Parts: sequence; C-alpha cells; structure tokens
Amino acid sequence: MNPDDPHRHTMPSPYLIILLCIILVSPAFALEQDQETDESSRTPLIVEITAPLIETRWQDAPSGVTLIGKDDIGNGRAPLQPTDSLNQAPGVLVQNRDNFAQNPRVSIRGFGARAPFGIRGIRVRLDGIPLTTVDGQAQVDAIDPGSIQTIEVLRSANAVLHGNASGGLLDYQSVSPRQAPFANADMQLGGFGLRRFHGALSQRNEIGDREYAYRLSGTQLRQQGYREQSEVERSNAGLRLDHRHGDQDWFFILNHLDNPLAQDPGALNATELEQDRSQAAPLAKQMNAGQKVRQNIASLGMVQHLDSQDGPGSHQLRAQSWYTGRDFQQQLPFPGDSLIQYDRRIVGGALNYQRPIAISDSRNLTLHAQLSLEDQSDDRQRFCRNTDLDPFLCQEGSSDDLALDQEESASNIGIGLQLAGPVFDQKGRWVAGVRNDRLKMEIEDRLQAGGIDNSGTRDYDETNYSLGYSHEFADRWSAFSQYATSFEAPTFTEFANPAGSGFRPGLEPQTSRSFELGLRGQLDSLRLEASLFTVRVQDEIIVDDDPIDPDTGIAPDDERTFYRNADRTRRDGLELGGRWWPNALPQMQLSGALTWMDARFDDDTNNKLPGLPDITAFIDAEYGFRLGYFTGLTVQHIGNRFADDANNVEVASQTVTDLRLGRIITSTGYDTRLVLGIENLFDTQYLGNLRINARNGRYYEPGAERRIYAGVEVSWF
Repeated sequence: MNPDDPHRHTMPSPYLIILLCIILVSPAFALEQDQETDESSRTPLIVEITAPLIETRWQDAPSGVTLIGKDDIGNGRAPLQPTDSLNQAPGVLVQNRDNFAQNPRVSIRGFGARAPFGIRGIRVRLDGIPLTTVDGQAQVDAIDPGSIQTIEVLRSANAVLHGNASGGLLDYQSVSPRQAPFANADMQLGGFGLRRFHGALSQRNEIGDREYAYRLSGTQLRQQGYREQSEVERSNAGLRLDHRHGDQDWFFILNHLDNPLAQDPGALNATELEQDRSQAAPLAKQMNAGQKVRQNIASLGMVQHLDSQDGPGSHQLRAQSWYTGRDFQQQLPFPGDSLIQYDRRIVGGALNYQRPIAISDSRNLTLHAQLSLEDQSDDRQRFCRNTDLDPFLCQEGSSDDLALDQEESASNIGIGLQLAGPVFDQKGRWVAGVRNDRLKMEIEDRLQAGGIDNSGTRDYDETNYSLGYSHEFADRWSAFSQYATSFEAPTFTEFANPAGSGFRPGLEPQTSRSFELGLRGQLDSLRLEASLFTVRVQDEIIVDDDPIDPDTGIAPDDERTFYRNADRTRRDGLELGGRWWPNALPQMQLSGALTWMDARFDDDTNNKLPGLPDITAFIDAEYGFRLGYFTGLTVQHIGNRFADDANNVEVASQTVTDLRLGRIITSTGYDTRLVLGIENLFDTQYLGNLRINARNGRYYEPGAERRIYAGVEVSWF
C-alpha cells in the first residue's frame, strides 16, 4: 500500500471530526433526557409479517423468520450495501461488501453459497417487485440502503410461496410516504475515499375522502476502496406515489440505478495475499476489470379491501405489475472471452387473492391464491480481450472479437394455493400450500461459430408442497415446525457451456426437501427464537473445479466459472436469535444471532461443502446515555471453512469488530444525529469474500483495514 496515496488514508475529513468532537462534548446543544427510558420504547412489540404471503403474527409463523428494522440498518452504522444488516439474522452469511463490481453474496442455510457474484438460490423482493430474475439470479444494487424501512428474512425452502430459486427470501420494504419524517438528509465521510450523501422528501395530504402521499429519495456513493482497482461511483433514486380512496389503495413506484464505475480488484492467491493485501490481482489491473450498470424499474399496483377487516385473514385482492430494464457491461479479470454485455428486459405481474372462510362462529380458515406471470429477455454478447486490451481470435470460426452472441429468454407461470386455519381452541395454527411453476428457458445462438447452431430450450414443470404448524403453549411462547420442498433451475450464467454458446449438456435443476422444528417467544424483556433444521438436496448445482469440454476433453484456458451437479448434499443445523432489553440497564439493547451448520456432500467423500463455516455468530450491543449520547459495538465471527470441494484448502476463522459513537440532538421540528464510527476496530486481517473452487488458487478477496467514518443526519418533522 502506498502511504502517499491520499485515498488510502483511513481518516475522514478533519474538519468534520473537529465539528463532531465539539458537539459531542458540549451539553448546551442538547435537551436534557431523563435517565429512565419509557418502558414502552424498549418492550418488544408483537409485529405482523408479510413474507409468508398470508399476513401473520411473528410468533405464529411456522418457519424461521427474522424481522430487521430501520434502527438495525442505520442508527450510526455506515450502510453501503442493502445487505449489511442481514448478519443479524441467524442462518445467514453475507460476503463481498466492498467489491461493487461483483455485488454482495448472501447464503441462507447454505443456499446461495456457490455464487461467485450476486445472489443465487434466494428470492429477493423490493416493495413486492421481484429483484430475482425469471431464471433465478438476483442483484441488489438497485436497493437504496438509506430508504429501507424493514427486511423480513424468511429462512426456509419456500418455493411454495415464491417459486424458482427459493432457498430463502429477502423481503425489503421501503420507507412509506405516510411515515414521518417528511424530510431527511444525511452525509457520511470516511477512509478509503468514502463519500455518501442521501436525501428524502415525503408528504401526505387528505382531500375530502381521498388521501395522497409521495416520497422522493436519492443517494450518491463514491469510494476509492481499500484495495487497488476498487473504486465505485453509484447513484440511486426512487419515487413512490400512493393514493387511497375508500377501500382501495393504489401505488406507483419508480426506481433508478446509475452505476457508471465499479472496479473489480479480483481475487488473490495465497502468496499475493501474504505480500500485500491491498493489491489488485495482476490481470484485474491490466484488464481494468469492472462493470457499468444502468437500471430502471417501474411498478403499478392496487390493493382492494373487500371487507372492513385489515390484517391477518382479511378479505382482499392485490394486483401488481412491473417492468425492469437493465443495461450491463463487465470486464472480467482474465483474458479470453471476458468482456460481457447484455440488455435485459423483464415484464411481470402477480395477482394475490385472500379471503376468510367461516367454519364456525369462532373459527375462520384463510385462503390465499396467487397467479404470477413473468417474461425475461437478455440480449447477451461476450467479446475476446487480451491483457493489452486488443481484440484477438479466441474461438475458431469467429470473424472478429465476438465470442458469443445469443438471445436468452425465460418465461414462468406460477399458480399457488395456501390454506391456514386454527385448531385446539385457536392455540394451534396450521398452514398448507402447493404451487406449480412452468418455466421455459430458451437460447437462440446468433453467432453459430464454426457453422454449429447451439440454440436450444429447457422446459420445467415443477410442483412443490409445504405443511407447517405452530402452537401457542404458554403466554407469548410458541413452537413451530414445517416440511417443504423446493426446486432451483440453473440460471443462464450457470448454463455457460465450456464448448461455447448454448446450454451446458447434462446440467439439471436441483431439488430439495427441508424440515425444521423451532421455538420462539418472549420472556419479560427477552425475545428468543431457536430452530433445528435439516435439508436434503438432490443434484445440487455447484462450482465445477474441473470444467472439461465433454466433446474435446480440453478445459478452457481462462478463469471463467462453470457449474455441474453434485449427486446429493445435506445440511443440518441449529439457529439461535434473540434480542434483550436488560431490566437493570434500561438504556441497553443486546441482539445476537448464532448458527451451527454441518453441510456436507452426501457421498463417499463426506467432504464439507466449501464456503460454509460450521459456526457463525453476531452480536450487537447498544447503550444510550444522558443528553442523547449513544454507543454501539458489533462483533461478527465466522468459523473455519474450506475453499474447495476436495477440502484441501482450509481458511481460518475470523472475528471483526465495529464501534460507533453518536449523539441525538432533539429540537423543535427537527432531530440531528451525529456519528463517529470505526470499522474493523482492531485492524484484523480477514477475508471479505471467499471464491469457491477458484482456478489458479485465487480464492481470497481480503477485507479492508481499519476505517474511521463520520456522519451527520438531520430529520425534519
């Protein structure tokens, strides 16, 4: 690392630090706050969750689910990615925070662990809009971290609820236009060139019996990055319009992403990691690896309330349509056919109908029916590049530097039914579901190198089931269990063929069966959830560590990632999550998550699945002092794991600690929040990402050194 390089310093602007220090030590700027905290402000509330489609109370859900609130996302933290807060949910592992060219990687109970970039095997929604494409991959760069109100993390194989690639669900909800404050602005400056600015404006008006509301928000992020070749520039903007008239709600959503620069430093081998953790991979720098993205999302929706009841079991119809346009270009960090470009268009819609069915004077069943239609079209090309960025002939039969030119299309029709009802004097609640998905994937080979047409189609007709039960056996305590099946088709990226274009022969969808048993509840000021789970996967899609072309018997000479099916894999685990407001320290809040998982190939080798640690643990402690001061400490531990299928390369455990200090200044009409934070407090050497089965031993993407940041947020009411 060059000490003379200004963007390598870990200190933010000295002027902002001086300003913060003055305000933090001066009581004249704050209103005196009582040492005792209002009991209602720290008592856990029984919340409603919507991720299981049939809205239900958290304690009645038949599977593992975690609700992450706005205070868990911000409140002095530096939210660079919309996935930063997900480690608070047990069973979840998040990686790749700092490489914006690869997107964050998220795995839930092992689903999604294979992804070299982005999110696989997990569904992602934003305000009801699927961010998971029809073929099953997801990017979350369109989500503005500053506009997130809640995240529901559903930890189960829930294809019955949401279709293809449902090893779990990340359900993001944006701040509602009807919620205070009506305006806010915040700024963060920090080491490695961090500059983040966010602003939002919302308003709600009533005219007669009609209600109108809007929210406009925007965020700009710039960061040089800890490593060479890791600079990023990204802008997010969003608009939501709401209209309520009588028993009908309409909403319109626009979402814009402009990411003109996201450099990729690539992964290092063990020798390079030891020499200099901040360096970029040699080819990544020579190739100027990185990506450019522009994306627009538009959605129109309506909720028709068909009775006066609002909440669990209400009679309603919800309709929503959406359009996504994504223009993407990426230079991968190796020579060969490494320049990718595609134009993506997705059109979709969903109908959800729910109604109560009376079976007695005191008992109702709840029926939920859903119909979803989606169509995806990707116009994709790959171009040949060498280390001098000059085109060269990398495939026989190509007339220029074009190595792949194909139209990829996917369409899906999903029909699902859920039925829920009470038993045992309403102490118990069962939920049964079934869903059928008809997925069609097609590739039109427009290059036809060597005169060979590799066009083709794949058709899948999959039906999945779930049965869950929860039982309230004591005040605020309940037990739950669920059995569910799911399926996951390979994405177009995973269908990549070492022989060239078209579908890779022999690659099949994976199917899974999962069972979990759990306990959740609240004891005084302690809220707990515990789950035991087992998952059996057939034909799991994994990274191929030896992608031999079956026709030629030759492996490709670049570092592209290819995939194959494992015969059988299994995952058995225990999840614990909790939140505690100690009675002896009413200003303190403790939250944590602990996961133990044994994930293995279910074959003669009995090897552990790469990338998945046995133990992950997370704890966050926050304490509020007098005069609006607060402090928070976060610790995350990731246990030992392997980087390859053969379990020859073991990665040591790592523990990273973050500290934040701040003050809330309450004034008439507005609040001000001042923050000083330190990421990686003890300057630990850790991995930000582990690339599974990477060729040439390039497994390691090092995490950043210690960084100091400072921020100011003002909210007007």
